[in-house]
Amino acid sequence: MNLHKVWFGCKRLICGNVCGLSAKEGTIVAGLFTLVTSTLHLIFESGNLRMYKLTNHTAITSDDKLSFHLTLHQFSLTSISLVTVGIFAVFALFLSVWKEVYWGIAGYIVWIVFFELGQVFLLIFFMPKHENFPMNINAMESTGMALRCMVEAYWIIFLTRYTLELYRFQQRVDDSVKVKQKASQRLKFGSVVEMGV
Repeated sequence: MNLHKVWFGCKRLICGNVCGLSAKEGTIVAGLFTLVTSTLHLIFESGNLRMYKLTNHTAITSDDKLSFHLTLHQFSLTSISLVTVGIFAVFALFLSVWKEVYWGIAGYIVWIVFFELGQVFLLIFFMPKHENFPMNINAMESTGMALRCMVEAYWIIFLTRYTLELYRFQQRVDDSVKVKQKASQRLKFGSVVEMGV
């Protein structure tokens, strides 16, 4: 393995020019990825909620089953709420890209980190652990979350790069406006002196 090639590949990745995508294009694709995975997650969690409603109509005899069904209901509703807020965050990201607002994209990066941490916390501490709950659903939730986290970490490179580009551009614009304002103030002062005032 050649270290020079690895370093060159890392530099290309940080610059945001990977797979023919610029930083802006990668940011848009990152939003589309989150939109698709959020929709799939909503479908999956609504299936869990449907399972709760179907089993809730049957007679629950023990307190253990009752607590399981309540835990499943709360887990599904909390996860659906997080994903719904995530969908609104994606549309805010698209609006920020369209209006070229760097703090909107930076806010989306912060949201993604908190969203993934919330999903991990929800999965570890609030996933129902009962013999009535199928273990394959737990495995699917864990696998899906791990894969989504890895892909989101990849897209954060593009989001960060585009945020920095917009921030630097905004700083250059602000600096040029300040220079023009100082120059116009000097011209006004010079014209007043020439008039003999």
